[in-house]
Amino acid sequence: MTIPRSIAFVDGENLVMRYQAMVNSGRTPRDDVIHELDCFVWHPGATKWSMFDFIRINYYTSTTGDMPKIDALKHVICATEYAYSYTHVSGVPDGEAYLVPHVFHKPSKNTKARNVDLQISIDVLRAAHLNAPEMLLILSGDGDYIPLIQEAARHGKEIWLGAFSSGLNPRLKHHVDVFFELDDIFFLAAK
Repeated sequence: MTIPRSIAFVDGENLVMRYQAMVNSGRTPRDDVIHELDCFVWHPGATKWSMFDFIRINYYTSTTGDMPKIDALKHVICATEYAYSYTHVSGVPDGEAYLVPHVFHKPSKNTKARNVDLQISIDVLRAAHLNAPEMLLILSGDGDYIPLIQEAARHGKEIWLGAFSSGLNPRLKHHVDVFFELDDIFFLAAK
């Protein structure tokens, strides 16, 4: 059994906005969620639930403030480890690495940095033209990515998409090979 080489693209702005909306609506986060208000959210289970052979996980977000604040956020992101395990596949080792931060400055807390969507688009298209990744994982519920997903798929890439149920553009599910919800990874079961 071969495990496809993969690159992940995390729309951190989208994830943190949806995560915080779900917390505000009463959902209870798991204890091991890593969260920086308005700019970062991650859970180790995001990469453990299925078999991936990650080349890299890129995390895109934005924040207000000066360079020391931006650098501090980059440090938090790049110190966040992800792991994957193939113990049920003979001869394939387990692995771990760190998220790769792409942090942009935004003028105010209530604005979305267009740089995040633009940089994700550029990087996904670049990866779609490479031979190394066979599969692209996108974590975002933003419907603006539909044309991007379609173009990457035209280049023969398998596209997996993970998103929270809150704010998910339902049409995204129609354009990917595999869709999964992040709700149960980040939150305790709803009562």
